[in-house]
Amino acid sequence: MLGAKRPRPDSGFLWDGIVNGPVHSRRLGVSLGLNLTPARSKLCTFDCPYCECGFNTAKDPDGRWPSPDEVAHSLRRALGRLSGPPDCITFAGNGEPTMHPRFPVVVERVLEARAELAPGTKVGALTNGLAAGKRAVRDALRRLDLRMVKLDPGPPGRVNGVQFDQVKLAADARALAPLIIQAMVTKGKDWDGSSDAALAAWLPLLAAAEPETVHLYSLDRAPADRSLQNVPRERLEAMAAAIRRTLPRVIVEVF
Repeated sequence: MLGAKRPRPDSGFLWDGIVNGPVHSRRLGVSLGLNLTPARSKLCTFDCPYCECGFNTAKDPDGRWPSPDEVAHSLRRALGRLSGPPDCITFAGNGEPTMHPRFPVVVERVLEARAELAPGTKVGALTNGLAAGKRAVRDALRRLDLRMVKLDPGPPGRVNGVQFDQVKLAADARALAPLIIQAMVTKGKDWDGSSDAALAAWLPLLAAAEPETVHLYSLDRAPADRSLQNVPRERLEAMAAAIRRTLPRVIVEVF
């Protein structure tokens, strides 16, 4: 196992380095994670109460964004230590990867390392999609094998911790096609992302994003907000059936 999880005193954990894993992902198989955020910092343009890394922090005063060459060097070293190549190299880590100020250059260096040491491995990014409207970020994401964009049912201010234009996010996501929409379905104290009303409001956004695949899932690890409730698989399956009726060409997978 490369990297280490450092428990936070409030909630969640932070990955301790640039490369972490490999982990066995429900959705990606054996995944080697790339964390681009400064050390000891949880930085994201969302602040989701379901995040396993906890809520956002201020940037650590001694932390800095790793350079593209540092990321590539760490990845090369990690791939050389593994007994075999992972299924996927995934931009994830302690927050939103596209926040890195040189994200397009990081992508370039990572793809070079992949081509050299693990040509059969896919490279993907878990992103909330808020930066996909920026041409440089969008072009970098389109160079990857997998683009996995968050679009969760329920009120965004509660589900994702911030208010944003869901219609714009769906349009920007569509420009990343082919893409996977990853949807976390949870319940809070006074809201329910799995309700009929939430589903009815979410389906048009999903249609606007035009995903190739939808991953539908609920809590699998302790969330930042411990009051959140898991949604039973039976309800997730019912939501998946509604997606298939609305978007019959879309592949829907429940995890």
